[in-house]
Amino acid sequence: MIIDGRKIAQRILKEVKGKAKKFEKPLRLVAVLVGENPELRKFIELKKKAAQEVGIDFKIYEFPEDITNNKLREELNKITKAKVNYGIIIELPLPKHLNTQYLLNTIPEEKDVDVLSQKSQGAFFVGKSKILPPAIEAVQQIFTEYSIDPKGKLAVVFGYGLLVGKQVSHWLINQGATVMVITEYTKDQVKISKEADIIISGVGKPGLITADMIKSGATVIDFGKDVDFEAASKKAGLITPPIGGVGPIVVAAVLKNLVELWT
Repeated sequence: MIIDGRKIAQRILKEVKGKAKKFEKPLRLVAVLVGENPELRKFIELKKKAAQEVGIDFKIYEFPEDITNNKLREELNKITKAKVNYGIIIELPLPKHLNTQYLLNTIPEEKDVDVLSQKSQGAFFVGKSKILPPAIEAVQQIFTEYSIDPKGKLAVVFGYGLLVGKQVSHWLINQGATVMVITEYTKDQVKISKEADIIISGVGKPGLITADMIKSGATVIDFGKDVDFEAASKKAGLITPPIGGVGPIVVAAVLKNLVELWT
C-alpha cells in the first residue's frame, strides 16, 4: 500500500488552521535561505503555500552563499529578536564553510519549530520538549494513520543526520522498537536491512535502498528519496512515494509546531 502523505497533511493543516484563527494577529514563520539551492527553494515555497492556506504569515530571508559565520549569526540574531517573527527555520544543508550547529543555536526554544538548536534538542532527548521534531511527527502521523505499532519491531534507520536519523532512532527506541542504524561504514547492510519490519531513511542518496534489501511486508518511510520506489513498492507492505509522501507531512508538522509553541 502506498502512503498518502497529502491526505495526512491536509488533516493536520485543518487542525492548524482552527488553532491559528484564535490568535489576535497572524503568526509569522520565517525561513532563512543561504545561497542558491533549487531543492531548498522548492521546499520553502511548499511551506509558504501551506502557511498561507492556514492563515500563517510567511517571510523568506535570503543571504549570499559566501556569507561568513559571524555575519550570518549577526543577521540571525536580528531575525530571532524581532517580535513579529514567531517561528524560525534555517534551511539545511548550509554551505560547507558555515558552522551549522553554531548558527542553529541562535534560535530560541520558543521559536525553534525544527527542534534543532542544542537547547531544543536537549529538551527533546530528555522528554521535556513541547513539540516533536518534524520528521518524528511525520513518522508518528503515518503510524497513527495506518495503525502501526513499533513496539517489539526491528526498525532499521539509514543515516544518522541531524534532521532525520539521530532524532528518529531515539524516538523509535522510546516507542519500544529495537533500532539499528546504518551508516556508510556499516558492514552487511543488505543482511541487516532485510530483517527490518520498519525502514526509515534520510540519507539523500537515490538508489541506496533496493528491493532486495526489503523484507516482504515491511513499512518503508523514505525522507531522502533513497529507495528504488518502483521495485520496492512491490515488496513493501506500506511505502512512501517520492512525491506526496513524507514531504507534505513534514511541512504540515512545521506549522503544527508553530501553533503548539505559542498556544
